[in-house]
Amino acid sequence: MKNSERILLAVYLTLTLVIILFDIRYQDSNPALYITFAVRVSMFITVLAIRKRYLEQKLIALAFAFTVISDYYFIFVNTYDKDILNSQLFGMIGFIGAYLCLILTFSRNFRIGRTELITNAPFFVIFAFLFLSLQQYAEGFMYPAGIVLGTILCIFGMTMVSTLFRGHFSRKAAWLIAIAGCMIFFSDLFVALALYHPDFKVFILWREIVVVATYVPAWTLLMLVASEEDLYAGVKAGNIASN
Repeated sequence: MKNSERILLAVYLTLTLVIILFDIRYQDSNPALYITFAVRVSMFITVLAIRKRYLEQKLIALAFAFTVISDYYFIFVNTYDKDILNSQLFGMIGFIGAYLCLILTFSRNFRIGRTELITNAPFFVIFAFLFLSLQQYAEGFMYPAGIVLGTILCIFGMTMVSTLFRGHFSRKAAWLIAIAGCMIFFSDLFVALALYHPDFKVFILWREIVVVATYVPAWTLLMLVASEEDLYAGVKAGNIASN
């Protein structure tokens, strides 16, 4: 691991702890919301500043841009004195944009086979169970939006994990991508609970800690992928370097 990657990990794992401490101290009041949104904006600025050799790394940066949109509507608007109309819908659109970018980025050597189906099964089973549990609370646009976002999230998770055996990305990059995908999927399960289940709409400290402890480190791993100099596996990396 390069020194710059160690610095990124150290900085953003420390900031993850800072967010958790602010959540413990201030809960859902403005100071905690400000620091959370500031960290996520800083992640976008950081990934923009990273020197990127590959198209996939530029698409990762675009995905970070969409996360700023989603975090603005899910987090920062809560600092306002009045509600913002359809903020949850706009937040979900931001997530959809980010996940579509990452699906496009990591779907190289795409194929539908037995391994892909087995990989995808756990994501769809978990989503189906959660959706069936929460559909009674979905009203208006939140019902179709949940179906669309959940389906994209499952495809996203499968795509990220499938990089391990599709052979396009280097082993190191594929593991970073797969771990990040699983962590983001896990984090969004709790976000879904907060969006739909009435008992979870209020601030719950343990839920916020779980979301922060998975979401920020996961996107930090994607920053490492965006900074990777040898992104492709085997001869592909050599060909890029020779060009």
